[in-house]
Amino acid sequence: MFPKIRSFWLALWAGFLHFFNLDQPQKEAIMPNFYTPDQLREKLADRAFQLEMVYWLESSIRPLENDAFYLMVARDRTSTVRPIDTACIQAVLDRLEPYILLGTPAHELGHHIFDALGGSAIISNDPFVASAYRNEIDAAFFGAMSHDCATGVQHRYIDNEWELNHGELAAWIFYHATEGILIEPVRRLTAYAIAAHPHMTKEMTAKNGSIRKPWRDQIFTFGKTPVRLAVWITRWTDRLENGGDSATHLPRHALATLDGARIGGMDLHGVDWYSFNDQLKYLFTPKAFVFEIPAVNSDGTPVMKDGQPVINKIPTMLQHLKGYAASAGAFPYSPYNQHDHRSVNMMTLMAWKVDNSAKLIEMVSNTIGTPDFKLFIKHLQLKSGLPNNQMTTDTIEMLRDLWNLNTPEDQAHWAKGFEFAYKSYYEWLDLLQANIAQATDPTVLAFQPLVADLISKISE
Repeated sequence: MFPKIRSFWLALWAGFLHFFNLDQPQKEAIMPNFYTPDQLREKLADRAFQLEMVYWLESSIRPLENDAFYLMVARDRTSTVRPIDTACIQAVLDRLEPYILLGTPAHELGHHIFDALGGSAIISNDPFVASAYRNEIDAAFFGAMSHDCATGVQHRYIDNEWELNHGELAAWIFYHATEGILIEPVRRLTAYAIAAHPHMTKEMTAKNGSIRKPWRDQIFTFGKTPVRLAVWITRWTDRLENGGDSATHLPRHALATLDGARIGGMDLHGVDWYSFNDQLKYLFTPKAFVFEIPAVNSDGTPVMKDGQPVINKIPTMLQHLKGYAASAGAFPYSPYNQHDHRSVNMMTLMAWKVDNSAKLIEMVSNTIGTPDFKLFIKHLQLKSGLPNNQMTTDTIEMLRDLWNLNTPEDQAHWAKGFEFAYKSYYEWLDLLQANIAQATDPTVLAFQPLVADLISKISE
């Protein structure tokens, strides 16, 4: 009874909003011509322009937190713009390519390609996804492939500097870059999904003192239709990239750690923040456990809190991967995996990741041999997308130097691990391609002709 009443009032309120045209923002940061990354980076140095972007996000995208407003936009399929066919998808990729090619290590071309493949594999023929509104499915498709397109403008690991993080910046870029290519409702829902994808669970204070709010991500139903699903599919693609596996997460985490250390960035393990610099010491340690390291001040004295010395928990690379894989099977469900079970495709793909993670950890922990680090270098280069940008090339060289600092005993543990990871890389690509090839979704069908060229950029 209650769901029917709620659906009635949602529909009534959505109609009211549409009648009074409250779906249009009062003001936008104007993009008369599409900014190049260098131009936008320069604009972002201007505080007035930053505030325009904040205003646009709060006035145009944040209102979608209202369920009735979101429902109205999700159901609005009126269009004066061309349909989403292969040429349309290619036009979006072409418009975003200057940003994507400048992505920071672990968030560069290869990451975007795998996100595009992962999102398409989830959407392809999934019954739960197919029950959503067309606008949401299309928004999920574009959100999956575009959600990190801002890292070439603002580095991924300085998300706590001011009001907007990399997801919210990417939402702004996507919305303005796709004017005239996609219909307004899809652009707006995609921007919302991209802004929400970092999955903040509580308010945080940025360095400039501003308070950053989490994005409303609750799925609700209208009749039998799930609504706000685009947010979750966009997040799912990121979790497929971070599934604890050897195929994509291993090379991606190695690059991200070096990149984060280079700029003095911080990462999160459980509820404890740790420095990427600290983790460098234990990146290739073959044991899958967390190191507990006393925190020290610049003068060498221990950092104290509540009368006790502060102990930082630093995960090895294997522990980091193990933690991600474990989160996929959390029950009771965690905030991160709470909807996985609704999607057959998401469950199947994540199961592959979890199984692969367990095999990698067992192999590296318990076997030794003669490691071929050049094979891992090739894996890193492929995963990053060819040709590698200069920042990624430099980071790979830093990783080679770091590897050479490890003892021969520690290095020996990675022999079978590197071989297994390289083989798994192509197995994962084959699995994604197989899912996409079985697509019944019209947007994924339109994407199919582009898949071979994209895969050529991440394979030999």
